Amino acid sequence: MSRLPSTIATLLLLAGCAGGLQPTVIDTARVQPGQLGGSLLDTDVSAVQQAQWAFASPGRTLDRPVEAARAAASMDYIAGELNSSPRWSRISALTQMQLLQGRAEVRQALSIRADASSQAVVDNLSGVANALAAGNQPAALAALSAPIYTAPAPVVLATLNRLPYLQMANVSTMRAANQLFPSESSSWR
Repeated sequence: MSRLPSTIATLLLLAGCAGGLQPTVIDTARVQPGQLGGSLLDTDVSAVQQAQWAFASPGRTLDRPVEAARAAASMDYIAGELNSSPRWSRISALTQMQLLQGRAEVRQALSIRADASSQAVVDNLSGVANALAAGNQPAALAALSAPIYTAPAPVVLATLNRLPYLQMANVSTMRAANQLFPSESSSWR
């Protein structure tokens, strides 16, 4: 009978531990086909390709804020999608971690709050890109005034015009692309 209280205490401790470990849920946006400006057929692949192209060299987005905004939206989206979708389970854990670091790096460069939801970031940057593509800078500046930003809209727009080299965005999207489309010449596995 003296073992009963210790057994109950042990069971309560185990029950408490079981509820304490929760899986990490990666913040992932949902996008409509074509929302990121790429292919209507496969948004994920198009987003990886777009981000990889843009972040490979700052010259690719220099004075091209539409492409910069779409690449930033793509980066935010794929960081979540390639971490959470069973479709991409073959992406290495290292690459998944680097994609999240790349997302954080892009957000920091664009003065986007670290705690902003991926959905808000992707929707906002897609809207900015669409407004700029339509030649509507006032609408783009209004969108860049959203509470997800910590800097004034003109500063964020200037950054989109001259994105700096973002190493982790570059490396992570290159690695992701190489894992989506493996080839014998791939050296970034």
